[in-house]
Amino acid sequence: MPRQRHELKLDSPITHVFAALIDVVARGRWGGVQIVPATQPPRPGCEYAQQRRTVFRRGKVLECLRPVKLTLEETLLDRPCRVKLRLQWRLEPVETGSCVLLEAKYSLNGAAILRRGHWYERIHGHCTRMLGALGPQIAAARRALEEEARARAARDTHERRLISLRAARRN
Repeated sequence: MPRQRHELKLDSPITHVFAALIDVVARGRWGGVQIVPATQPPRPGCEYAQQRRTVFRRGKVLECLRPVKLTLEETLLDRPCRVKLRLQWRLEPVETGSCVLLEAKYSLNGAAILRRGHWYERIHGHCTRMLGALGPQIAAARRALEEEARARAARDTHERRLISLRAARRN
Protein backbone atom coordinates (compact mmCIF):
# COMPACT_ATOMS: atom_id res chain seq x y z
CA MET A 1 0.00 0.00 0.00
CA PRO A 2 1.71 3.23 -1.12
CA ARG A 3 1.87 6.07 1.40
CA GLN A 4 2.83 9.71 1.47
CA ARG A 5 3.92 11.76 4.48
CA HIS A 6 3.58 15.52 4.65
CA GLU A 7 4.60 17.85 7.47
CA LEU A 8 3.91 21.51 8.26
CA LYS A 9 5.08 23.61 11.21
CA LEU A 10 2.94 26.55 12.31
CA ASP A 11 3.48 29.18 14.99
CA SER A 12 -0.03 28.82 16.44
CA PRO A 13 -1.31 26.87 19.44
CA ILE A 14 -2.47 23.33 18.75
CA THR A 15 -6.13 24.17 19.52
CA HIS A 16 -6.18 26.94 16.88
CA VAL A 17 -4.51 24.67 14.34
CA PHE A 18 -7.03 21.88 15.00
CA ALA A 19 -9.97 24.26 14.54
CA ALA A 20 -8.47 25.47 11.24
CA LEU A 21 -7.83 21.87 10.20
CA ILE A 22 -11.50 20.97 10.73
CA ASP A 23 -12.54 24.00 8.65
CA VAL A 24 -10.16 23.09 5.82
CA VAL A 25 -11.03 19.38 5.81
CA ALA A 26 -14.78 20.13 5.88
CA ARG A 27 -14.48 22.07 2.63
CA GLY A 28 -15.46 19.80 -0.21
CA ARG A 29 -16.52 17.03 2.16
CA TRP A 30 -19.28 17.71 4.69
CA GLY A 31 -19.10 21.51 4.89
CA GLY A 32 -19.95 22.56 1.35
CA VAL A 33 -17.65 24.47 -0.96
CA GLN A 34 -16.85 27.45 1.25
CA ILE A 35 -14.55 27.34 4.23
CA VAL A 36 -16.79 28.24 7.15
CA PRO A 37 -15.14 29.51 10.35
CA ALA A 38 -15.79 27.41 13.46
CA THR A 39 -17.14 24.32 11.72
CA GLN A 40 -18.09 21.70 14.31
CA PRO A 41 -15.75 18.70 14.53
CA PRO A 42 -17.23 15.61 12.87
CA ARG A 43 -18.32 12.61 14.91
CA PRO A 44 -16.66 9.25 14.29
CA GLY A 45 -18.85 7.22 11.97
CA CYS A 46 -20.09 10.31 10.13
CA GLU A 47 -20.36 9.62 6.38
CA TYR A 48 -20.21 12.11 3.53
CA ALA A 49 -20.28 12.18 -0.26
CA GLN A 50 -19.22 14.92 -2.65
CA GLN A 51 -18.94 15.25 -6.42
CA ARG A 52 -16.21 17.51 -7.77
CA ARG A 53 -15.81 17.54 -11.54
CA THR A 54 -15.39 13.90 -12.58
CA VAL A 55 -14.35 12.55 -9.16
CA PHE A 56 -16.99 11.27 -6.75
CA ARG A 57 -15.64 11.23 -3.18
CA ARG A 58 -17.38 9.05 -0.60
CA GLY A 59 -15.93 8.85 2.87
CA LYS A 60 -16.28 8.19 6.54
CA VAL A 61 -14.76 9.77 9.63
CA LEU A 62 -12.92 7.02 11.49
CA GLU A 63 -11.69 9.04 14.45
CA CYS A 64 -11.64 12.60 15.68
CA LEU A 65 -9.61 13.01 18.87
CA ARG A 66 -9.73 16.69 19.72
CA PRO A 67 -7.24 18.43 19.33
CA VAL A 68 -4.64 15.89 18.24
CA LYS A 69 -5.93 13.51 15.56
CA LEU A 70 -8.36 13.19 12.65
CA THR A 71 -8.64 10.13 10.42
CA LEU A 72 -10.77 9.78 7.29
CA GLU A 73 -11.28 6.84 4.98
CA GLU A 74 -12.39 7.71 1.45
CA THR A 75 -13.13 6.10 -1.87
CA LEU A 76 -12.43 8.19 -4.95
CA LEU A 77 -14.36 7.11 -8.04
CA ASP A 78 -13.22 8.54 -11.36
CA ARG A 79 -14.50 6.01 -13.87
CA PRO A 80 -12.93 3.60 -14.61
CA CYS A 81 -10.52 4.26 -11.71
CA ARG A 82 -11.18 3.55 -8.05
CA VAL A 83 -8.85 4.65 -5.25
CA LYS A 84 -9.16 3.77 -1.56
CA LEU A 85 -7.60 6.57 0.47
CA ARG A 86 -6.92 6.89 4.20
CA LEU A 87 -5.96 10.36 5.42
CA GLN A 88 -4.63 10.76 8.94
CA TRP A 89 -3.74 14.13 10.48
CA ARG A 90 -1.80 14.19 13.72
CA LEU A 91 -0.99 17.42 15.56
CA GLU A 92 1.95 17.71 17.91
CA PRO A 93 3.02 20.67 20.02
CA VAL A 94 6.52 22.02 19.40
CA GLU A 95 8.46 24.81 21.14
CA THR A 96 7.27 27.56 18.79
CA GLY A 97 3.75 26.34 17.97
CA SER A 98 2.42 23.17 16.38
CA CYS A 99 3.45 20.54 13.87
CA VAL A 100 0.88 18.98 11.53
CA LEU A 101 1.70 15.52 10.19
CA LEU A 102 -0.45 14.21 7.36
CA GLU A 103 -0.14 10.62 6.24
CA ALA A 104 -1.98 9.47 3.12
CA LYS A 105 -2.22 5.73 2.47
CA TYR A 106 -3.94 4.55 -0.68
CA SER A 107 -4.64 1.51 -2.78
CA LEU A 108 -5.42 1.54 -6.47
CA ASN A 109 -8.03 -0.71 -8.06
CA GLY A 110 -9.01 -1.35 -11.64
CA ALA A 111 -7.70 1.07 -14.21
CA ALA A 112 -6.12 3.25 -11.49
CA ILE A 113 -3.23 0.77 -11.32
CA LEU A 114 -2.30 1.71 -14.88
CA ARG A 115 -2.29 5.40 -13.91
CA ARG A 116 -0.18 5.05 -10.77
CA GLY A 117 1.87 8.22 -11.41
CA HIS A 118 -1.24 10.28 -12.08
CA TRP A 119 -2.85 9.25 -8.79
CA TYR A 120 0.37 9.78 -6.85
CA GLU A 121 0.51 13.36 -8.16
CA ARG A 122 -3.18 14.04 -7.50
CA ILE A 123 -2.99 12.77 -3.92
CA HIS A 124 0.27 14.64 -3.33
CA GLY A 125 -1.25 17.85 -4.73
CA HIS A 126 -4.39 17.45 -2.61
CA CYS A 127 -2.37 16.98 0.59
CA THR A 128 -0.14 19.95 -0.25
CA ARG A 129 -3.13 22.21 -0.94
CA MET A 130 -4.83 21.18 2.30
CA LEU A 131 -1.76 21.89 4.41
CA GLY A 132 -1.20 25.14 2.50
CA ALA A 133 -4.74 26.28 3.35
CA LEU A 134 -4.13 25.99 7.11
CA GLY A 135 -2.03 29.17 7.42
CA PRO A 136 -4.57 31.47 5.72
CA GLN A 137 -7.43 29.84 7.65
CA ILE A 138 -5.68 30.49 10.98
CA ALA A 139 -5.01 34.10 9.94
CA ALA A 140 -8.68 34.57 8.95
CA ALA A 141 -9.82 33.16 12.30
CA ARG A 142 -7.48 35.56 14.15
CA ARG A 143 -8.83 38.52 12.19
CA ALA A 144 -12.41 37.46 12.93
CA LEU A 145 -11.65 37.21 16.66
CA GLU A 146 -9.98 40.64 16.67
CA GLU A 147 -12.93 42.22 14.85
CA GLU A 148 -15.36 40.58 17.26
CA ALA A 149 -13.37 41.89 20.24
CA ARG A 150 -13.34 45.42 18.76
CA ALA A 151 -17.10 45.27 18.10
CA ARG A 152 -17.72 44.00 21.64
CA ALA A 153 -15.58 46.80 23.11
CA ALA A 154 -17.42 49.41 21.03
CA ARG A 155 -20.79 47.97 22.08
CA ASP A 156 -19.75 47.98 25.76
CA THR A 157 -18.55 51.58 25.50
CA HIS A 158 -21.84 52.60 23.89
CA GLU A 159 -23.85 50.81 26.61
CA ARG A 160 -21.82 52.52 29.35
CA ARG A 161 -22.54 55.93 27.77
CA LEU A 162 -26.25 55.13 27.65
CA ILE A 163 -26.23 54.05 31.29
CA SER A 164 -24.40 57.21 32.37
CA LEU A 165 -26.86 59.39 30.38
CA ARG A 166 -29.82 57.67 32.09
CA ALA A 167 -28.20 58.17 35.50
CA ALA A 168 -27.58 61.87 34.73
CA ARG A 169 -31.24 62.35 33.73
CA ARG A 170 -32.43 60.82 37.00
CA ASN A 171 -30.28 63.17 39.10
